[in-house]
This record gives sequence, C-alpha cells and structure tokens, in this order.
Amino acid sequence: MAKPKDINELRDELLNAYEWVKADPRRANQVKEMTNAAGKILGTLKTQIEYSVLRCEEPDISFMGSTSGKPLKSGLKLLTNGNDHPA
Repeated sequence: MAKPKDINELRDELLNAYEWVKADPRRANQVKEMTNAAGKILGTLKTQIEYSVLRCEEPDISFMGSTSGKPLKSGLKLLTNGNDHPA
C-alpha cells in the first residue's frame, strides 16, 4: 500500500480500514495501528498550522492541499473566530 499523498487519501484509507474491520474483525489490531499513526500525522499537521497562525502566515502544507501562501492579516482571528477568546 502506497502512502497517502494528501489528507483526502488519508481519509479514504481510514474509511477503507473501517470497512476492513467490519468485514473481518481479526484486522482490528492492524487498523488500530493505522489509525494511531494517522492521529500522529494529523497532530504534526495541527502543530504546523498553529505555528503558522502564531507567525501570522498562511501555512504551506502540500499534504493539506494548495494555499495561496499569502500572509494572514490576523492569525488571531483564525484561533478566536474574531472574538476576544479562543473558539
């Protein structure tokens, strides 16, 4: 199995894994490890996004899809939904 090239392929792989377990419960441990690894991948993406927001930059993460690469006017608005407190 090739590694997913983007977040959409990762999601599709996880959905396939869900079907594998439904079809064959003996695959539960294998799927558990896959979902654990996916969670770690998503955690690193979240960290990278948060770091970009703190620097008021639009994150440039090819795994997440294309972006404009333009600086953000206010990274704080993304974290707070425009309010004075985090969402």
